[in-house]
Amino acid sequence: MKKEEKEIAVNKSSGAEKVEKIEKKTSAKGKTTRKTVAKTAKAPAPETAKGEAALGSAKKAEVSEKASRETKAAKARVDRALAKKKKAAEKKAAREKRRAEKKAKMEKHAAARKAIAEKRAAERKARVEKRKAEREERIRQRAHKKANRNQAASKRKAKRSKERKEGTNKGYGGWIAAVVSLGVVSLALATTVTVGAMDLKATKEGAMTGYKGTMYELTGIMENVDDDLDRARISDSPAQQSRILTDLLVQTRLAELDLEKLPISIEQNRNVTEFINRTAMECERMLAKLRNGEALSTSDHEILERLYKTNHAIKEEVNAFMEKMTDKDLKAYIKDGVGSVKDAMEKLDNLTLEENRSAHEKGEKDAHKTPSKKEEERIGIDPMKAIELCKDYFTAYNIGEYNCVGETVTREYSAYNIQGYDDAGTMLFAEVSQKDGMLLRFDYYEDCMQETFDRPNAEKIADEFLEKLGYEDLEVARAIDNGSTTDFTYVYEDDGILYYPDEIHVKVCRTRGTVSGFDATDYIQNHKDRVEMNPKISMQTAADQLHNGLTMEASTLCVVDTARGERLAYEFLCGYDNQTYFVYIDAENGGEIAIFNTKNLYR
Repeated sequence: MKKEEKEIAVNKSSGAEKVEKIEKKTSAKGKTTRKTVAKTAKAPAPETAKGEAALGSAKKAEVSEKASRETKAAKARVDRALAKKKKAAEKKAAREKRRAEKKAKMEKHAAARKAIAEKRAAERKARVEKRKAEREERIRQRAHKKANRNQAASKRKAKRSKERKEGTNKGYGGWIAAVVSLGVVSLALATTVTVGAMDLKATKEGAMTGYKGTMYELTGIMENVDDDLDRARISDSPAQQSRILTDLLVQTRLAELDLEKLPISIEQNRNVTEFINRTAMECERMLAKLRNGEALSTSDHEILERLYKTNHAIKEEVNAFMEKMTDKDLKAYIKDGVGSVKDAMEKLDNLTLEENRSAHEKGEKDAHKTPSKKEEERIGIDPMKAIELCKDYFTAYNIGEYNCVGETVTREYSAYNIQGYDDAGTMLFAEVSQKDGMLLRFDYYEDCMQETFDRPNAEKIADEFLEKLGYEDLEVARAIDNGSTTDFTYVYEDDGILYYPDEIHVKVCRTRGTVSGFDATDYIQNHKDRVEMNPKISMQTAADQLHNGLTMEASTLCVVDTARGERLAYEFLCGYDNQTYFVYIDAENGGEIAIFNTKNLYR
């Protein structure tokens, strides 16, 4: 006999109910065959309708629930894809907005810088015109004196001619012959004396020009010393202190050289020279402390404060004197040691006398102590290698010869000091890392007197220089025009965030189109792989913390270095009372971190 079994299966994959009738047949031999026939479900028999209806309802509910879950999952996937696309679009829009804001900010800065540059150009033009007028006046006076001399010579010649004529009429032939012979001798002697006088005059004028040039150079150096002392007295970073003191030491040595070139006796400039020498000595002492990992003490800062006040007074006195000094004043001083130059030297002597006396009373000369710790800087290259690297860094500068003139050692880095001169005698001073040969900083002391290159070209020159050194992902955050030079501040940029601790300063001379200054010490010390930083408050929330009177013009997200370490902040460029400010708001708690007036960036 054959045994038949029937099963009911429901296919739910398509969402429509499909009934399949499965028949199982068992043969007499015990074999079972399976046959599946797709049929349309028929109405159940009356006796089983109630049970099968309940079963069908359960199956339908299960199918409906599963279809609903699949629909929700598909919708969720679509929503996620749309959200991701929207986020990417928002990110792109935010990036474009930042670029637009940055462009607007730079244009505003450019306008401000242009106004300042025009003002400085006008002041420079006024000084040039003043010097030109003085030079023309001197030429006019010389021409007037020469005309008077010629007139007097003509009168003398006419008188002698008259006397000779009268002598001939009287028959004094022997006397005439004697006068003629004497005249020939006198003429030869006068010619010799005149040529010698002309040579002596040219020598004196050359010396005068040299003295004036040295005095102008000394004025510029004292400006640099004043700036270094001003920053050193308020700096609390050992790395920054080391950089400032190193530059200050160089400037004081240059000042000493200029003082030796001036026609001033040892007695007259003894106190000034002692003050400059003591400033250099204090720089060396403090640098030695920093090399040994020690911090500058309160007394060190007091010394820097006093040195700054004295030097500032010297600078003001020198500037005021140089504006009024004439060639006549300088000649009077050189010839007889009198006049306004003497008065100015006496004032400088008195200013430095008080400071030197105070230093002696406090016994600061005994403050130079032998370092208590050994220097443990790892040196990877020797001075000769540093010189070879400089030849590659400065191939376009035509430096004849390089020399290693010392070292700079701080807790953060150690460097060789490399110095060289170009064909025109312009000095280049560079610091090269002893560890890996990286160029840390350099100054090229060339004269920049006019604007041959415009701002965009100057920025291109700076970009190419950084590219040659291997720096990438940098963006200009600040640009300051100082007459014929422009100082660019580059910072590391990643995903729209500016990292101000990783900054590089590049100064471009717009006269010759060369980089004349560079400082990458902050970038080399601070650049690293950082943990991703995300703001906890929105930019709008941060903007709400600004003073009500401020008008926001641009904004961006940045990382700033504070006493608490690196902090994520919103940078806002704002206007208030015809002034422009940078305001930094903490992106974590909305607190105000710092405020800068842009006028301080364009001095």
